[in-house]
Amino acid sequence: MRVSLTVFSIPCRSNMFPALDTELKQETLPDPYEDFMRYHLQYYGYYKAQRGSLPNSATHQHVWKNNPRYLLSGSFGKREDLTPNRLQKEKRLWPTCLPSTVHRQIGAVSRDSLMLRSPFVKSRQLLYDDIGKVNPRLREPQDLFAFFSGNALLQAPRWPIECEVIKESIHHIEWVPPQPEYFYQPTGNEKIPEIVGEEKGTIVYQLDSDVGSLGNFSSFLHLLYCMPTEDSYFTSSRVGGKRGIIKELSVSLQGPEDNTLLFESRFESGNLQKAVRVNTYEYELTLRTDLYTNKHTQWFYFRVQNTRKDVTYRFTIVNLLKPKSLYTVGMKPLMYSQLDASTRSIGWRREGKEIKYYRDSTGDGQQPSYCLTWTVQFPHDQDTCFFAHFYPYTYTDLQRFLLSVANSPIKSQFCKLRTLCRSLAGNNVYLLTITNPARTPQEAAAKKAVVLTARVHPGESNGSWIMKGFLDFILSNSPDAQLLRDIFIFKVVPMLNPDGVIVGNYRCSLAGRDLNRHYKTILKESFPCIWHTRNMIKRLLEEREVLLYCDLHGHSRKNNIFLYGCGNTDRQFWLHERVFPLMLSKNAPDKFSFHSCNFKVQKCKEGTGRVVMWRMGILNSYTMESTFGGSTLGNKRDTHFTTEDLKSLGYHVCDTLLDFCDPDRTKFMQCLAELKELLQQEIHKKFKELGQDMDLERSWSDISLSDIESSTSGSDSSLSDGLPAHLLNIADELNQKKMMYKKKKKPLKSRKQRNKQYQKNTLMLDSEITEDAPERARFPSLQKHPAFFRTSENASSSVINNEKPRLSKSQLNGRGKSTSLDPTNMTSLILAKNKDRIQKQKPGFTVSCDPKKSTNPSQEPAPPVKPSWSRSRCSGTQGSHRTAVAYPSLHIYTYP
Repeated sequence: MRVSLTVFSIPCRSNMFPALDTELKQETLPDPYEDFMRYHLQYYGYYKAQRGSLPNSATHQHVWKNNPRYLLSGSFGKREDLTPNRLQKEKRLWPTCLPSTVHRQIGAVSRDSLMLRSPFVKSRQLLYDDIGKVNPRLREPQDLFAFFSGNALLQAPRWPIECEVIKESIHHIEWVPPQPEYFYQPTGNEKIPEIVGEEKGTIVYQLDSDVGSLGNFSSFLHLLYCMPTEDSYFTSSRVGGKRGIIKELSVSLQGPEDNTLLFESRFESGNLQKAVRVNTYEYELTLRTDLYTNKHTQWFYFRVQNTRKDVTYRFTIVNLLKPKSLYTVGMKPLMYSQLDASTRSIGWRREGKEIKYYRDSTGDGQQPSYCLTWTVQFPHDQDTCFFAHFYPYTYTDLQRFLLSVANSPIKSQFCKLRTLCRSLAGNNVYLLTITNPARTPQEAAAKKAVVLTARVHPGESNGSWIMKGFLDFILSNSPDAQLLRDIFIFKVVPMLNPDGVIVGNYRCSLAGRDLNRHYKTILKESFPCIWHTRNMIKRLLEEREVLLYCDLHGHSRKNNIFLYGCGNTDRQFWLHERVFPLMLSKNAPDKFSFHSCNFKVQKCKEGTGRVVMWRMGILNSYTMESTFGGSTLGNKRDTHFTTEDLKSLGYHVCDTLLDFCDPDRTKFMQCLAELKELLQQEIHKKFKELGQDMDLERSWSDISLSDIESSTSGSDSSLSDGLPAHLLNIADELNQKKMMYKKKKKPLKSRKQRNKQYQKNTLMLDSEITEDAPERARFPSLQKHPAFFRTSENASSSVINNEKPRLSKSQLNGRGKSTSLDPTNMTSLILAKNKDRIQKQKPGFTVSCDPKKSTNPSQEPAPPVKPSWSRSRCSGTQGSHRTAVAYPSLHIYTYP
């Protein structure tokens, strides 16, 4: 990987530095060990010789200051030290994207770093103006975490080394349509195009992804030239992605009359795997799955060039995986024209006709796939246009915004920007601390905290636009914003999953897993963003109360904006977690739907941010879901959300915080009374649907609310809940070896145990023979009792396996008439005993047999038992929200 650095090899020295070559021939370089010992003995006062009397010391100093080999390699000439620091490496890896001023800054830092390699510099805190000048100054103290300053550079996005990245910079303007963009109204005549595929069509764009089908060594080599797949895993990253020349993946135009569209997606947040031309103006598109997985095809963002005006194009995405989508209820894709942006200042807009979302009937049957088709007309000839699932908001967009905040002399006084951690690929995860400076320590300690995070799912860019609106307001000079900064400390993580945002994933990080299922993780190296965020909040809770936690997401199946929260059974705080969402619905009635909110804590969501933070003691812990579509409420009914709509919700969150914390509790108590009335109506409705009557006047508030609410599940992340991708292969191999070892291993008994078991069996056999001797004389065909016991055990097990017990004729004849051994009666007896046993273990539950599993076909199926609503919450959610729940440790047996 360092072949390009061989230009600094010694053989070229005689041509470039003839005078230095002559001097080196005359002088001999000192031994490194002797030089090291002499220097340290002198430093500690054990060596009293003057500098001039040191043998070869002046020569060594002169050679060190003038020898290019030493300037590049340091005292010991290691090849790893050819690039003295990270900035120099970034300069070499990403030279074309930095201005000349940046190169000068990097050069200054490089000179400082080279001076530190001198064996005569005693402190790494000293900086020198130039080589040879003795004018040291102290280095500015470095903070524990990096931060922006006025002269700081934007960190270039780091990509997996397998990913090709084009050098062009993609940037879009912000624009709000002057007129509402209404939902598409289906006509019922939308065409469902037949999926042709590359067999009958022509591939005009394709990313390579053949790693999984190769052997070990060839797979490693091929990894350098292909996109990663589910069979591979993240190894390393670099600025600019894969080295070498960027291949041209689009087809070459045959002339000015060739109207083939040129596709591209190898830019930040881009996602398109393949494009197949199936007709003159018709294309089939395949999305790339999240890296190192085989699922989560939802987010798309790609570029097309060589457009034709007044021609109807049809695009069909053929490998979507969700059975339900907002495209079925009128959502339109987004389109962006560069000519319109540059000439008319028009940005992203909703476009598309004949929109249809349907199931692909030509699939292979392994996993159902769904298609999205739409038609569009481009506004200009020879234009460059973009299509996207939602308004993109990239990692670079975030860094530009944060840099503007850091460079503001006013905002930087109450907004401190730090790096919380680095992601798997080495990208910064930023943490903002926003509050006005307190006048006294008591005032600072009295402040409560509010925590907001976003983009744990990289394809849900809605969260970034809400976050931007929140930051715009809370950092403004509005009196309300100043008041909020006076009474709160805001901890904000604006982008939890920068790696996924950069590469264009929809749901996962580079670990191939859904980060919002791993907030209980102990794998710090695999999930650094989540681990550090949880620990940051844990430390914050030790200092002060966290009033509210909210994680910003996007939703692909419901319109409007709503919250998922966590209900509790503490009578002191009963229904309090619903007050903030109800207030927010009153402040934003045309965007926020309280009816869509849910407060059920499901077992499958135990690893999410809102549940983990709630378990840690945050009562108001929420997941905010913002639709990819639009609103069905108020004045915005049946219209798409714009970026301005989403940013305005950030303002409404701040406004609702002031209402929620108003010392005058009138609004709070009014909302609480309204919630009790709404809940009572919901309970009446539920029992009416079940055909049951219940007196709710006395103890209706004791009913478990989790039984009333519906499930919040809808995201299929089963593939994304396990170990990181790089540990999964090791786990499979070790599990297979473990199973093979268990099969081969037999239980060993000591000699004493074997003798004891033999004596026990012999005594039982002798006693049975003595007792049954008279009966065996009269019934010689009767089997021994031990055999009958074994048969009874088999009978009971066969009942469990839905089979009739088998009894021999001799066994039936050998019993008295008082005991019936009819198979049907015996089955009923066993079932009755099992039923009694279950009822003893679980009082209050009735056991009924499934008619399909009954062993007696003559029996009538038991009538259905109406479920009774439990009055107590499940064990997983009992107790106060402030009670710390002890979780079992996560034991990993998949690696040493």
